[in-house]
Parts: sequence; structure tokens; C-alpha cells
Amino acid sequence: MITLTGLSIRSVKAQLMLDRSRWFLFSPVFVGAGIVTYFSLAWHPGKLWLMLPFGLLLLLVLSGRTERQALHLTLKAVFLISLGFSASVFREAIVAAPVLQKRITVEIVGTVTQKSSDIGVARIKLENLKFPEGSIKSNLMAVRLSVRSGLKELHPGMRIQARVVLLPPPMPAYAGGFDFQRYAYFQSIGATGYAIGAYEVLKEDTSFWLLLKGLSAKARDSIATYIKERGPPNTAGFAIAIMTGDKGAIPVQQLEDMRHSGLAHLLAISGLHMGMIGGLIFFLSRFLFACWPTVALNYPIKKMAAVITLFGLVCYLFVSGMSVSAIRAFIMISAFFIAVCFDRTALSFRMVVLAALIIMLVFPESLLSASFQMSFAAVFALIALYEKLGPSLNRLARSGRVFRKLSAYSLGIALTSLIAGLATAPFAVYHFGQMATFSLAANLFAVPIMGLWVMPWAIATFLTLFLPWSFPLEMMGHGIDAILLIANETASWPQSVQFFGTYSPVLLIGFILAALWWMIWRQPIRWLAFPIILPITFAFLETEKPLAIISNSGNLFAVWEEEKAPYFSSQSIDRFSAKKWTLVLGKQDPEGQMEGVACDSYGCVYSKQGVTIGFPENQQALMEDCQRATVIMSRVPIYIACPKPVLKIDKFDLWRQGSHSLYRGPGDSFRVETVNGVRGQRPWVPLRSRN
Repeated sequence: MITLTGLSIRSVKAQLMLDRSRWFLFSPVFVGAGIVTYFSLAWHPGKLWLMLPFGLLLLLVLSGRTERQALHLTLKAVFLISLGFSASVFREAIVAAPVLQKRITVEIVGTVTQKSSDIGVARIKLENLKFPEGSIKSNLMAVRLSVRSGLKELHPGMRIQARVVLLPPPMPAYAGGFDFQRYAYFQSIGATGYAIGAYEVLKEDTSFWLLLKGLSAKARDSIATYIKERGPPNTAGFAIAIMTGDKGAIPVQQLEDMRHSGLAHLLAISGLHMGMIGGLIFFLSRFLFACWPTVALNYPIKKMAAVITLFGLVCYLFVSGMSVSAIRAFIMISAFFIAVCFDRTALSFRMVVLAALIIMLVFPESLLSASFQMSFAAVFALIALYEKLGPSLNRLARSGRVFRKLSAYSLGIALTSLIAGLATAPFAVYHFGQMATFSLAANLFAVPIMGLWVMPWAIATFLTLFLPWSFPLEMMGHGIDAILLIANETASWPQSVQFFGTYSPVLLIGFILAALWWMIWRQPIRWLAFPIILPITFAFLETEKPLAIISNSGNLFAVWEEEKAPYFSSQSIDRFSAKKWTLVLGKQDPEGQMEGVACDSYGCVYSKQGVTIGFPENQQALMEDCQRATVIMSRVPIYIACPKPVLKIDKFDLWRQGSHSLYRGPGDSFRVETVNGVRGQRPWVPLRSRN
């Protein structure tokens, strides 16, 4: 008999059958596998792939008449994978829009459909575009612009004319990094840029098309304007974030403190906010009905309060920008109150799975986002926790006096913060290269303030939006000040942030599968997750980092040595790329000098670890590097014979393939990863890289 960790194959099968009711909870895994397969391809699948699920569904129906359960389950899994794949193909087809291929300066006319107010600048989305005849070949559907003048008057619904500089959406900063071009493509954004000077208002667009596209954005902008005009300036950005989902107005230092203290989740509209808003509305509504004897004695006030809460949650979702985390939280919280209306108990795990399936099938690209992954990881882990400990905490909270109830509440917050932090840590490291060390302590003090003070006054602010009152905003500001103080204090502690650097997506997938296996099953087979998690942990510790990276412009390069901070060739050029590179290299503060790097006005040379890398900036330096370098990473074209280097990268390689990352291979060989080499022939990749 073959055994695995002391369990026989027959025993494993028996335990799987005992947990048969949990099989459905693995559905998002297979749908997600189809989505990941689609986005991992180096070629572009055509629309014929949309027929795949129908063929598999037919086979599934036919197999249902047989007694071969293994075949039936396999077909189900393949069908779900094809469903995720086809949903991605369909989504890509309906959002397809032309993408700008080169920089232009042009007059543009368009309707503002989104506005995000950063400090001193507004980021707007323009749609229904018109260009001067012959000025641009691409029929762009939408562009994203930065505007620095007339910020107060600018609002969604305006049809404006402006002279702008338009650029193709920026490429990823490194191979495997965040792909803004893909993100923009699925938003139908064909170009980014900025306005030159002031814009001209042509009219207010009152078309039905605008009502569908911009009504939510207009509401968010009105709320943000109201908060800026009446709220305390120091807390206005925080208040706008939790009420509308727009974090652009938060000062940089506050945002850094929130991230480094592990409190950044308080800024994103998610399950915490939806739960607090829903709970407060439900409690207040039911309390008011209970104070009215005629209603309390003759009507189901609990169900009436649930209906009012659902309406309030719909309004909150509407003004929140309907992000993935907000939609997921809305589905979850709404399911609970719908269950109250029908005298049913909501099955939390099933509701999370249904929410995940809905979002993945409607917005498959969201699966790749940090927001989706971290929000679902936290919720899944918390449900698994309270499935075991929930009854005990409830008994503790309901028995005894105030001290025991406060103890149960504090313990619940501590456990919630700890488990949510542990569940989201692998995703935080993968996407951001860092993890907050003292998030548990910060959340223990900040979350009660958020729930008991800030969110009630946020509701009061919503209710008084059309009144000239600033009192609710001022009261909410006192709570926000306390949270910001906690964030600043925690972030100032030594080693408050650990910088690890990102790691392979294969390891992340392995961790997700092992964690789901542990959380979903209730039988002893759940312990099989640990033989997977342990090698993943060791593999993470041995994650390979590039020896050198050069930007697609060639103006910036970085060199890394083990146990040392990376060297960056400039502290002022391509700062966005430099910031993103620290995610790969795992260091917050790059060095301005490094032993083995020599630079002059002609370029730089790195000579150490048995390799010499030349970074020439002109043809004269290139000629010298061709005589001595092992590798050349040049910002100028290589026209001359250059036989000595085993690897040559020049301006045209960078232009076509984007940023290059250099790795040491076996022996004296080298391996290169490029931005477009990883992405392949996809519609969001520039045409020059697909030819």
C-alpha cells in the first residue's frame, strides 16, 4: 500500500468523500487556473476559444449519465478552467481599443468621465474623443491625463478642449513587474499624458451615455470637493479615501506611515468598511424601529432594518468607485442581510467563493491585482479562523460583565489582525517587496477607533452632505488624527518595515494552493499542505536576484551584489523605475556608490564577481568596452564589430524589448529576461515588439 505522510491512498480518498460538501469551494482555483493560463500565454488566442466551454459542457452532461466519478470530476475541473480562459478572451474582446504607439502633441476634445484629485494635480479620464483631422491615425477610445490648472472647476460631465502631450501607456519597469499597459488596455485607455496650459470648457455633456459612464464619478467628485472645503485639511485625504475610494489626496508622508505601520488596509474600501457601515446602519435602523411601539409590535423590524441596510450598502458601493475589494465586500455583506430577510443563515465560505467566481468571470484581469488577492486571502483566512474559534469567542462575549466583553472584543481584534496580516504577507511581499513588522500592534489600537468613532461620523457626513455643516467632518477628523498618530509612531520604530524583494509567481501559486488545502478541508488530509509550504519557504529564501538591470530608455541601470545595497547609476533619472527595482532587489535605499563601479562622462564599468559589464553612453566608450567587457548594456546603438562580449544589449534592443534584467547562468554564461520577452505577442504590447 502506497502511503503519503502516514495516510494511505484509500484513506485519502475516504476523507475526500467525507468532505464532499467542500468540493465546491475549490471552484475558483480551477477558474483562476484558466485566467492565469490566458495571461501567461506568449501568443494571442482568437475568439474561437470562446466555443471551448460549450463543447466541454456537452461532454460533462453526457458523462453525468455514467458511473465513472473520476472522469466526471475531471471534466468538471477542465470545464471550469476553460470557463476562466474563455471569460478572459471575451473580456479582452469587449474592451479592445486602439493603443497609441508614439508620443504626439495635439489638440483634443473629450468628456471627463473620471477625476482623481492628487495634491496639486488632477488625473482625469477623457472619453468620446475628437482630434483635429489628420492629427492622429489611431481612433483612441479613452485617454488618462494629468491637469494642473482649474482643478476646482473641473468635474466629471464636462466636455473640454485642451492641448495635450499624449504618450503610449508606460511599460513595466522590469520583467515580470506591474504591467500598466495591460491594466490600461482593460480600461480601454489607449494613451496617457498631460495637459499643456489651461483647458477650455465647451459644455456640460448631458447625454445618457454620460449618465451610465460618469454618474458615480460625479458623485465621488462632489463628495471629495465637499470634504476639501469643509473638513480639516490634515485629515481630508484620509476622509476622501474611506468615503469615495480615491487615495490621491492623501499626503505622501501619511501614505508611507500607513503602509509601514500595516494600516494601509484602512484606506481601501473593503470588507472592514462595508461591514462597519452595514452593521451601524442595521443597528441604528433596528434601534429606531424598536423605539416606535406601533411598528415594533406589528412589523418585522429586523427584516426592515436589513432592507434599509442593503439600500445603504448599494449607495456606499456606488460612491466608492466599485473597486474589486468593494464589490467583493458588498456581495459578502449583502448576502448576510439577504439571509436575514429570508430567515436563513449565510454560509460564509460559500459566499466568498460565489463572490470570487462572479468577479473572476466578469473582470478576469482583476485576479492578477494585489487588491483581489489580498482581500480574498484575508477573508478566507478569517472565515477559517472563526469557523473554529467563533463559538468560543461568542460565549466569552455573551457571558460575564463588561470586562469580559471588552476582553473578547480585544482578543477578536488581535486575532483578526494577526491572521489577516499573516494571510496577506506573502502577497504584500510579492507585489510590494516589503512587510510591516508591527502591524499587529498598530491594528490593535487603530481598528477600534476606526469602527467606533471614524465610521459612525462618516455615516453622519453622508447624511449631511447637502447641509452646510462641518461638525461631522470635524469629529471624524479627530479619530483620523488618532489613527495617523498611531501610524506615524509605529512606522518610526526601528525595523518597522522588512524589505525582502519579490519572488517567483510559481512560489506564490504554490503557497495559495497549500493554504487553500489547509483551510478548506476539515479532515486530517489538510496536514498534507505542510510538505508543500516548507519547500516553498526555503525556495523563497533562495530567490534569485538579477546581477544588473537597465531601463528601457538606457538612462538608468542598477547593479546588485549579495548582502549589499544595490548601486543605482542616478538618483534623479527614471525615478519611477528605480523605485520599482527596489522591489526586485529587496532594499529600500540604494547606494550612490559601490566598490567595483567606475564612472566618467563616457559611461560606467562594473568589474567584479568575475565579470565586467560595460554601460557606454557614446560610441567612444563603446569601442573601449568592446575590448574589455564580458557584457555590454549600451544606451547607444552598436554599429561596430564587437566580438569579445558574450552578450550585447544596445539601444534598439531596449526600445523593442523594454527593460533588461541580467542573471548569472551556469558556469560563465548569462541569462537575460526582458519585459516584452516575458509578455509575448499580446494586444497591449507595443507593435514594435510584436513585429
